[in-house]
Amino acid sequence: MDANATRPRRFSLPEVFDQETIPDWFQSTSRHRGDLIVPVSDTTISIVGDSRLRIEDEIEQVPSNSFVGGAKPARNKLRKKRRPESTKSEKTTARDVSQDSQASVWSRARESFVSTYCPSEAPPLILPTGPTDNEKMLYLKTNRLGLYTFGVFSFLSLSVGMWLFVVSFYAFYWFGAVVFLLQMYLVISYTVSICGKDYDVQKHEKILEEHAVNAVTAPTVDIYLPCCKEPIEILENTYKHIQQLQYPKNQLKVYVLDDGGSDAVHALATQCRFHYICREDRPRLKKAGNLRWAFARTEGDFFTIFDADFCPRPDFLQETIPIHQARPDTAIVQTPQFFRTSTDQTWVEQGAGAVQELFYRVVQINRNRFGASICVGSNAVYRRAALVEVGGTAEIGFSEDVHTGFYAINRGWKVRYLPLCLACGICPDTPRAFFSQQMRWCMGSTTLLTNMAFWRSDMGWIQKICYLSGMMYYSAISLSIFINPLPGIFMLWCRPQYVRYYNLAFAIPSIVYSLVAIRCWSKARYGFNVQFVMVIQSYAYLTAIKDRMFGRSLAWVPSGDTKAHKNDKYRNMRILAWCWSLTVVGAVTGGTAYQIIRGLPWYDCLPLIVLDTFNLFLAHRFLLWSGKI
Repeated sequence: MDANATRPRRFSLPEVFDQETIPDWFQSTSRHRGDLIVPVSDTTISIVGDSRLRIEDEIEQVPSNSFVGGAKPARNKLRKKRRPESTKSEKTTARDVSQDSQASVWSRARESFVSTYCPSEAPPLILPTGPTDNEKMLYLKTNRLGLYTFGVFSFLSLSVGMWLFVVSFYAFYWFGAVVFLLQMYLVISYTVSICGKDYDVQKHEKILEEHAVNAVTAPTVDIYLPCCKEPIEILENTYKHIQQLQYPKNQLKVYVLDDGGSDAVHALATQCRFHYICREDRPRLKKAGNLRWAFARTEGDFFTIFDADFCPRPDFLQETIPIHQARPDTAIVQTPQFFRTSTDQTWVEQGAGAVQELFYRVVQINRNRFGASICVGSNAVYRRAALVEVGGTAEIGFSEDVHTGFYAINRGWKVRYLPLCLACGICPDTPRAFFSQQMRWCMGSTTLLTNMAFWRSDMGWIQKICYLSGMMYYSAISLSIFINPLPGIFMLWCRPQYVRYYNLAFAIPSIVYSLVAIRCWSKARYGFNVQFVMVIQSYAYLTAIKDRMFGRSLAWVPSGDTKAHKNDKYRNMRILAWCWSLTVVGAVTGGTAYQIIRGLPWYDCLPLIVLDTFNLFLAHRFLLWSGKI
């Protein structure tokens, strides 16, 4: 037999499956990583991986013709060859095996640590597919009653504990201002949430029935596909889904808006029969400039924006265009940015995908009742007539989507939210990329807070409150990382007589709410990865707010440009996180030791130590991750 016949052969999917056996692209959520390895020969087993076979004895087959007639064969038809005696150096002792086993354990532990905290190579790319039929409906049921009942209870419990701390000593009175600001945000947020209502699915189905899209009624639609240096594999995957859109072909045009000026992207657009646009004034206004350039050179009644990684379902336009047709005052129909989570993804991707669910499943639906849903750019359908007087999307270098929606509402148009998951995208896969993304989002939203046009706008007061709640969210999250440990530390050093183990009762509902209640409510994989990325969020928001206060501009960074994410802001925030974490640990450890020596019972300090250790655990991924990607 040929020696090469026993080697595992690699093949790609097209060599194994024909077109008929491939699962439906939009119904299957399985994704293949790498090539498949199978044995070529039917009689040979290929063992792939770290497993090894050591042949201790060679077996020799005795030929059957060695015996004559009915002569009795030898004692054993199979006889064993004698192995040569092992030398002393070849003998393996139990001690050697134990040492090898320990070395293997440490080696695996080191490899696991390096792959998690110090990766030198980019993680494998997990390409999305369009949402399945089940995923499409995930955000229709908010289940708000139980979630917000528990949330309000935890808020009231924590508020009582905070105010008892403030009034316990005159030196703590200043902390009351911080507590007041945080409570104002939570009061506004919970009020909007409680007054909101679920999306009326039956009303939407009636609109689809009365304004069904067909060859006669379909308006002209332009698809904008902005890109800038994203991997070509991501673009190929997205364009395959765009080609599957169910819409009259003579009413649909697709435009690739390439700000990277890539020949490969141009060739891909030509292959897919899409129009290719590479503007002459790059990089003016970044993504906003790219969209405005295309707006001036297209003429569809509506246009839809898909970021480079978002893969729509075939029925995307069939679900959104009828809303525009039924309600002529609609400027933008926004759908969720859905992110599928799986164990194949990095911990950042898993956490970043799950953390978005609360916003798109509850917050946006609540705001929709008051006409205050925000535009998030991708996965939205825009009416050209609503933007033609201002030349397209907002003329701003970052978060043009939020500003586009705000200015449209201020001009008397409506932004409507459709909570159907009609497109699936990719989350940032590294802490550095996630930090950059969250910093941009915070900068864009908080810009409205300092814009006098917002305060002087003709929006209703409830709409302004909804927008204000979103802006205050960033401030509350960024401050919480520093505010949360302070009461315990101050009490430990300044008022030890009030340090009691049962003080933890005020915080227990909030802990249960964030770790248990939301996990039970969530449809995504909601684990500790969510808490890990929320720590990164806090420092990213702090950076954006600081830059905004000091008048430092933040340029838009394309998600595909990995080099652009490597900046000093991320490094500086990690340094700050290390300094703050060490300060808290030192203050709690030193204060506990000092007060125990002075006679404070150790068990009264135990809850504070446990909480401090848990917070350090949540921050350790951000503190230790030092990948070069």
